[in-house]
This record gives sequence, C-alpha cells and structure tokens, in this order.
Amino acid sequence: MATYDWTGTDVIPNGSGSAVRADLNDALLALFSQNSSATEPPETVAYMPWADTSTGLYKIRNAANSGWITLYQLDGEWTTIALENGTAAAPSLYFKDSGTDTGVYSPGTDQVAITTAGVQRVNFNAGTEVVFNDGGADVDFRIEGDTEPNLFKVDAGTDTVSIAEISYPSSDGSADQCLVTDGSGTLSFASRSRLVLSTAVASTSGTSIDFTGIPSWVKRVTVMFNGVSTNGTSNIRLQLGDSGGVETTQYNSVCFFVGTSSGALASTSGFDFTGDSGATLSRSGQFIFSLIGSNTWTLSGCFMAGTASNFGFSISGSKTLSDILDRIRITTANGTDTFDAGAINILYEG
Repeated sequence: MATYDWTGTDVIPNGSGSAVRADLNDALLALFSQNSSATEPPETVAYMPWADTSTGLYKIRNAANSGWITLYQLDGEWTTIALENGTAAAPSLYFKDSGTDTGVYSPGTDQVAITTAGVQRVNFNAGTEVVFNDGGADVDFRIEGDTEPNLFKVDAGTDTVSIAEISYPSSDGSADQCLVTDGSGTLSFASRSRLVLSTAVASTSGTSIDFTGIPSWVKRVTVMFNGVSTNGTSNIRLQLGDSGGVETTQYNSVCFFVGTSSGALASTSGFDFTGDSGATLSRSGQFIFSLIGSNTWTLSGCFMAGTASNFGFSISGSKTLSDILDRIRITTANGTDTFDAGAINILYEG
C-alpha cells in the first residue's frame, strides 16, 4: 500500500540525490498501487484514482475535485453502481457490439426498461405492470415449450394470441356466442346450439302459468306436462308472447283427439286442446314450438288425458309474433278454471 503527498509547486522537491531518489520511488509506488491506502491521498486532483483499503472500494475523483466516485469493489464483486437514467435511443448501460442504442435504461421512477435498436421492448414498472412492446412495433412475443416452439405467441402484426399453434380471436363476439374451431388451429366466435331446462312449476293453483325471460337466441321450445288438471272442463290453451305481452289472436291451431269420443278442435285464440275429458283427468305429454323464421313459430304435440283408455291428443299449428318470442302462457279457454294438480316445465334450445 502506498500514497504520496503531491503538494507543492514542485511535486518532487529539491534535495540530495538519495532524497530525490526516495521521493521518486514513493511517487512511482503511489501511482503503481493506485494510491492504495486506508485514508485518501493528502492532495487530490480531478480523475485521481484511489484504492480505498479501509472500505475495499476502488474510487476515482470527480471532475470538480470535490468528491469520490465509487467504481467497484476491490475483491472483484459489485455492490451498487449509480447510472444515469438514459433513454431508449441512448441507454445508460449498452452493449458494445450491438451499438449504443441497445441496452438497459430507466424511463422513470422505479422502472427498468430494455431497448434494442433504440426502441423500448420491455418495461418493468414496479408500481403498475410489466409492459412488452409499449411502442406498438411489429415485434412478436414468444415463449417456447419443451417440444413446442410456439407454446405461447403474441403476433403484434395481426394483434392475435396463439397457444400451442391455436389462434384466438382478437375481438369479442356477440352475446351468447361461444368459441369454435375451424379444425385448422383458428378459433372464432359463433352461435351454437344450447339446451336449457327451466324450473318446473307446480300446476296446482291459479288460472294461468307463465314462463318468461326466454332468450332471444332460442329456436325451439318444448313445453312438458306431467299430470296437469284443472277444476273445470274448459279447454287448456297455450299462448305465445313477446316484449309487447302475450298475444291472443291470429293463431292457426287444430287438435285431434280420440278416446271415449273423437273429434277435432280448431282455435285462433291460442293452441287449444280439448278439455272434454273432464275435470278429473290429468294431462301428460309435450308440445314442441320451432322457429321457422321472421318470428313465425310452428307447433306439434302429443299427449294423453287420464289413462290409456281415455283420450289421446295430437295438436299442430302456427303463430307469427309481432316481435321475438320471450314468453309462453298456459291457461284455459274460459280463463277462469283453476289448475289443481301436476307440474309444467319448458326446455329451450338455440
């Protein structure tokens, strides 16, 4: 370890030959050992090096000769290095062979960014998020798997994301749509059939039972009866409705029945099936409404009343609504007979 007092007009003062020689040796040794000492040199100048053995740090005097700048540890390890923030075009830490516009810089407080060719590629922001390709360049982001090179890929040019070569749409679909594949690795939104069973309603009271809130995408509705009866002999009636309410006119309906008696029942006020089997008999079966287009629905249905020895019914017809179907009503032709047994439910699909 060596330091030297560089004070005075003449750094090496006049003296005898041996004294001058000793002074020269001390000065050269200080230079040779980077002024290594536990205390700073007694005289300093701008850019003077100092190996500070008390802290184990290598330092250099600043340009104003007013303080020391720590460069690195003397044991070859690094602790903290203060860098300027830099910019994307001129990062504070750059790589020689890649050019001065490729490296690391800080865009702001608590942020570290990576730039290549003067364009920010990644920004690690401790306060909010990690941002890739913040500048919106046509640069893809890709994660490789063990055997899949495109396990996860963001295609900046097409604004799409793919996982294991399966491409996802870049925008949302319409309400109630689902993702479907074209069989070649591309997913898109499309309407697909769904089957929804509503909640069964006990037909044990009231003069009418309504099923409302039927979705606009529905293309077919099945109405199911199980042991349904009333306290009278009025025909049971099915009616359709939309946002304007249940419609009571312009139905085209006919019901054929066979049993202890046979006949046909036509109606324009709803889809009626005869109640002539009497108040004591229950009805079981189903009615299927299908959308043919332009809010026009067709009906077909089969059911029985009582036991196999009583009545069997077949009904068909059609009805064009003013708007999209959203409700179905089950009531009676006279509107006053009361349901007293059984259950009714609907199943809709689209």
